[in-house]
Amino acid sequence: MQYTSPVLVGRSAETSALRAAVARAEQRRGGAAFLVGEPGIGKSRLASEIAGHASRRGFRVLRGRASRAVPLRALCEAVLSAFRRTVPDEQQLGAYLPVLLRMTPDATAGVPDPAVVRAEAVLRLLTAEKTVVVLEDLHDADDETLAVVDYLLDNLAGEPVLLLATLRPHPDGAHQLAHAAAARRVAGVVRLGGLTDAEVAELARHCLGEPAPDDVLATLTKTADGVPFVVEELLNGDLQAGVPPTVAAATLARVDALEPGCVALLEAAAIFGSTFPLDVVQAMTGLDEELLHQAERAQLLNGHTFRHALTADAIRGRMTPTARATLARTAAETTESLRPNELELIAELWAAGGEHAKAVGCLTRAGRHAAALGRFGTAIELLERGQALQGADPDLAADLLDALAAVLPLAAVVVPADNGARAFALGERLQQALTASGANQERRAVVRLAQARVAAVAGEWERGLDLIAAAKETCAAVDVVKAALLLGLNQLDLLPKARELAGRAAATGTPEIVCEALEVLTRCTRGQDLAEARQHIQRWLQVAEQHGLAAWRLRALLELGITDKYLTVGVDTLHAARRAAENAGAIVIMIAADLHLGATYIVRGEYAKAAEHGVQAKQAAEKLGLHALRALAIAIEAGIASTHGNRKATDQALAQLRDHGGSAEIWAYSSAVCALMEEQYDRALTEFDAIESEVTEPRILRGTFYQGPRLLVRVAHGLANWQEYERLADSHLAQVQLHRTYFAWSRAILHGRDGQASKANVAAQEALELSTGLGLPRYLGLRLAGPAALADGWGEPLEWLREAEEHFHRFDVPAAAACRALLREAGAPKQRRRRDHGTVPAELRKAGVTVREFEVLRLVVERFGNAEIAERLFLSPRTVERHVASLRERTGQTSRADLIRYARPLIGGSARM
Repeated sequence: MQYTSPVLVGRSAETSALRAAVARAEQRRGGAAFLVGEPGIGKSRLASEIAGHASRRGFRVLRGRASRAVPLRALCEAVLSAFRRTVPDEQQLGAYLPVLLRMTPDATAGVPDPAVVRAEAVLRLLTAEKTVVVLEDLHDADDETLAVVDYLLDNLAGEPVLLLATLRPHPDGAHQLAHAAAARRVAGVVRLGGLTDAEVAELARHCLGEPAPDDVLATLTKTADGVPFVVEELLNGDLQAGVPPTVAAATLARVDALEPGCVALLEAAAIFGSTFPLDVVQAMTGLDEELLHQAERAQLLNGHTFRHALTADAIRGRMTPTARATLARTAAETTESLRPNELELIAELWAAGGEHAKAVGCLTRAGRHAAALGRFGTAIELLERGQALQGADPDLAADLLDALAAVLPLAAVVVPADNGARAFALGERLQQALTASGANQERRAVVRLAQARVAAVAGEWERGLDLIAAAKETCAAVDVVKAALLLGLNQLDLLPKARELAGRAAATGTPEIVCEALEVLTRCTRGQDLAEARQHIQRWLQVAEQHGLAAWRLRALLELGITDKYLTVGVDTLHAARRAAENAGAIVIMIAADLHLGATYIVRGEYAKAAEHGVQAKQAAEKLGLHALRALAIAIEAGIASTHGNRKATDQALAQLRDHGGSAEIWAYSSAVCALMEEQYDRALTEFDAIESEVTEPRILRGTFYQGPRLLVRVAHGLANWQEYERLADSHLAQVQLHRTYFAWSRAILHGRDGQASKANVAAQEALELSTGLGLPRYLGLRLAGPAALADGWGEPLEWLREAEEHFHRFDVPAAAACRALLREAGAPKQRRRRDHGTVPAELRKAGVTVREFEVLRLVVERFGNAEIAERLFLSPRTVERHVASLRERTGQTSRADLIRYARPLIGGSARM
């Protein structure tokens, strides 16, 4: 008969505190507790007791156990236990579901996940319902696991989650994490000491079913030192022969009492540690499940886990070194056959079996795979572990060092704030290893190239060029890195060389290098020729799709969307990029797409959509601690507020932007636009001029979104002439539809001022067509071109000013009053605002439809033609045509018939008889 206590003894205070923590979690006041104590002290038993209590209260319980051999194991097991229990809530997890799936052992390489994104994915899984997550043996966890746990600790307040972690009191990363969490009051630390003599007696009574004899009790209190596991193990020895002197002796006595087949199973299992793969152990021994049940009845195993790590230690400890090594090799071979993806575990087994070459091979493959999944810290840890094993054998070191060189640049993104310091240090260690192994110059050059890549990631362009100076330029990998470094210097005279090198790499490199080279070519050409840049991106996308390069594909889609934004102010490609990023769980790219969509919708005058994407980007960036992206989201808030003429909201957003290190160009631009709405043109020009004096980078490499409106304001106020116009109109900015619109308005005013009315009308017509479906570029143009056209006798200034007035009236800004004043001065009859002004249906308002456009739409729905609508609304047919085109653009309808079908349910109306 085997003895174990059916109840938890001696932990009443701790149990009460942890049950209170469960109750708080049930009230959405989540938190964490670290159970700290020596082996056998009862950490796991206490955690199980609390988990059982929580389960009875309807909590989901997720479990995982850390392992030095398998990075992220504890979290992977917890994630898998959630997936086994129920189908994850895709609505809550959203784009984070693919991130969780990439944490599983069988995940395929594809999109790399930043550590903070992985942590947020786990958090969302835990908070989907009330949950207790138990992470055992956290002292064995790798750095990336601890990083995720640290993130969870800071985000559990207000959630129905309790995190319980067990760890030993070692001065390691987990112990430091627990201390730091307690110091900032996001977790509690429960220290478990030994049981008192009275509690030992109580535990013995529960185990035996009766009070222990005095002599047994005296030996237990003397030998067990209050450790519950030791008490139980000693009691499970042969009491007739006396209490065994040590826990190991007690454990082994019970093992030896089993039949030989069961002993063989336990020895095979012990090779793996406290937790073992049951299918592998059964395959190693060829034994049936009855022997497993026998070990469970002996209180040695609990499923695929030893009842305590000390049990596995005792069994493994009595084997001879030769027997351990032989069994480890068998375990490695069997695991390789049944679980080929568990490379870290296989490597540990080969190393224990003395097969260092095979262990290094596994660690090398595991490191490469971890890097492909974005686990860069894990990749470095695995590869450096292999480096420690391989010694000075140059043949054994070759593939390992190549893998380290490949992951070296990626190490620069592990701790971005250190400017690549960690990666550079790793590079120096690599060079020392190469020296020790007698490596040739070619292999040294590979590492120098990797170090140069680090410099490119860290923005240390000169350092990178120094590192790569000795490399031959005939290699595509060298060419593309050197091209990126030259481009980073932002010097016009280096641009041709960068393009030449990138072009050569794109012609001769591997698919990954071709994508990298095409990215550089895109950056080289975007400033000069957006159409050519788009061709490079399309080829880049094609290569990525042909070769299954998921991360490169997503980056290409985003770049394509950005380029189309410049070319056409279109959003379809950006939406496609966002959908692809969401489906792949590429959170950072999704945030970037939201930011570009927000900025584009501001230009289009669709402010509700701009705000929607800006809020999504801000919330995600805030949650992940991506401060630069959060600043850009705040810039969208400033942009919306400024186009509404809301000075208070603009200044509040800009104050936040300054606090987060946002661009001075964004500050001044938003403030200037707000001044335009306020009719403070001197202030607007002062803000624009401040940007002009601040921007020193070559224009060919940098888009500047303030140049178009600045030129228009200067031309309208007689401050700019043809020379200034031609300088900008002949520049790379003329590729951008936003700027082409402003340039066309400016050209119209200049032609009118020169007395060339026909040319002014042509330019104005171009501006009107370019600005169809846009916001500020249209209405600022109408506002400023109107008085110029009145003064010089060209265009349709009264219609323009009426349209501008209606737009600005929506936001109650001084620009509306200025338009009304100009109309009065021109003798235009006073417009009576319709009784239904401001009652544009919500969906149409969200799309940016103006009151005048709504008036036109009502008549379109009633099947009136453009000429009839013009007659009813006192407009020209051409103006009505523009309104109809704008309505189709805003609502996404491709034809007049589609527009009618879309709008009729929103506004009513029927077909004319």
